[in-house]
Amino acid sequence: MVPYWYIDNNFTKERSGRIGASDIPALFPNPEKPTETLAGYGRTPVTVYQEKVGEKPRDPAGLPAEMGDYLEVKILELFVRAFTDRSIANVLFGMYQSYGYVPNANAIDYQDGPFLHHTQFHRDGMIVHPDLVFDPEKQTTQLPKKSAHGLTIRFDRPFLVEAKSAISWAARRPEGSMVKGYDLKLKEWQGIPLKHYLQVQDQMALMEVEDAYLALLYDTSQFEVWHIRASKKHQRNIIDIAGRMVRCIETKRPPADLAINKSDIIALYPELSDDFAIIDGEERDNAVRSASAYKQAKERKKIWEDRMSDASDALAVIMKDRTGIQDGGDWISKWKVTRPSEAMVALSVIKAEHPLAYAYLKRKGLLTERKGSRSVNVVWKGDE
Repeated sequence: MVPYWYIDNNFTKERSGRIGASDIPALFPNPEKPTETLAGYGRTPVTVYQEKVGEKPRDPAGLPAEMGDYLEVKILELFVRAFTDRSIANVLFGMYQSYGYVPNANAIDYQDGPFLHHTQFHRDGMIVHPDLVFDPEKQTTQLPKKSAHGLTIRFDRPFLVEAKSAISWAARRPEGSMVKGYDLKLKEWQGIPLKHYLQVQDQMALMEVEDAYLALLYDTSQFEVWHIRASKKHQRNIIDIAGRMVRCIETKRPPADLAINKSDIIALYPELSDDFAIIDGEERDNAVRSASAYKQAKERKKIWEDRMSDASDALAVIMKDRTGIQDGGDWISKWKVTRPSEAMVALSVIKAEHPLAYAYLKRKGLLTERKGSRSVNVVWKGDE
């Protein structure tokens, strides 16, 4: 394991321009939805770059992230208690909370034993701060060893612990998915979300440890643990793409080759040139494939909209002037009544038919200018 150090008051500044483990899922496309990354929520390599160079503020984390931070110490305490004993877990819990209560504290002063919190390590523009580090060299007595959650932990070598929390439905693995949710039957890395796996592999790569554990608290009182072994192959891929991002940040050149959706392209190329491109080969095949998929989806959408309209008309004939219709005690359909209400006249109509009213609104500053936008217009007619 590398010679790590502890978080101090400069942590936010140290992390701001570096690629952290939590950024890693935003650098990999979601194999089940390639126009999104594993991070979701619109985070892509392009938005990560914009955040790191100060072009775009990162969206506020919100209450779920705040609750995750709040629950972290409890999850770590449950982990240590499960695999050692309550007294050792209580020491960690007390030290962790004491550190959080003291303004401008240094984490090094709030450690006792081999389970260490608020550690960090950074190099070559990359940074990690695992939730918990087990350092066997900090042991003063032999730890009690026991199995729990289908796992047995070795205390003769270092390991990391990542703490996660989730509500019940978010923890469940959706049917057919291999990247989302948790599989409680699997105790190795295949049982955790792919985004968390990549995050932990990044931490292990920089910290140079061979084992890590993900501890999950879900549905308020359910607790599970998974074991993650270091994968040199996966770590090489992670470090490679993280290194590319670091070079982009250092040279102030956005990662255009990592763009994955329309928002990325608009951010990279806000203005359109006057020329067009004639494409061939693989690029042409990809474009035609996407255009064909778009046209097929559009046609199917119209078919289903027509079916919905026909079904609605048929139900209207059956309901007549009645409130609705039931099958036994279950509703089949009801009339949905919209009451009369006032509506705004289109601004273009006001401008054309009521120029004095338009001039008044403009003079009073009651008109706001909407930012321009652009979208993809598929005009492909299909192969002859």
